[in-house]
Amino acid sequence: MAGRPRKFDYDGDDFYDEILALAMQGLNDAEIADALGDRFGESLSPERFNCMKNGKYEAWTKEENEKRSERICKALARGRRKITSLVRGAYLKGALGGKKVKSKTVVRRRLRVDGAYTDDEEIQTSETETEMPYNMQALATWLYNHDAEWRAATNKKREEPSEEKDAPRTLTKDEAKELWAQLDNEY
Repeated sequence: MAGRPRKFDYDGDDFYDEILALAMQGLNDAEIADALGDRFGESLSPERFNCMKNGKYEAWTKEENEKRSERICKALARGRRKITSLVRGAYLKGALGGKKVKSKTVVRRRLRVDGAYTDDEEIQTSETETEMPYNMQALATWLYNHDAEWRAATNKKREEPSEEKDAPRTLTKDEAKELWAQLDNEY
């Protein structure tokens, strides 16, 4: 190929595998563009990456834009589905509770023997294991987003009129005068 060499191998797998790996880390498009530049040693602006992703990169032919933008979009979508699945799983595990958390406490002190201090010596070691409780807010959020019946019931509660609207209140001075005038007219 005559002319300037390409900065990235857009037809090879390395470019798209790197996009997939970066998307799996939760990076947005601009961060991926920066990281691709770092990884391959050539700068890639977020604007240029966006044009490539949307099939509007001027340096490519129409066929190259279609083929390469499809590969970029597939890599981004696949990576983001994977990280979303992992986060969803962690969120649900936290919501359900039951996760065991271990902690270890070690107490060290210097002892004084015959007027001289010794090196730190372990005096006491304790290990604990605690089970995390349910997270009711996380459970409610999960149900709202994944259970149509729960969502409908929650939305219905929000739409029901509050009893506070009909609760007694203090009248303003003008309202009180008007009410007295009405009562005087009736009797």
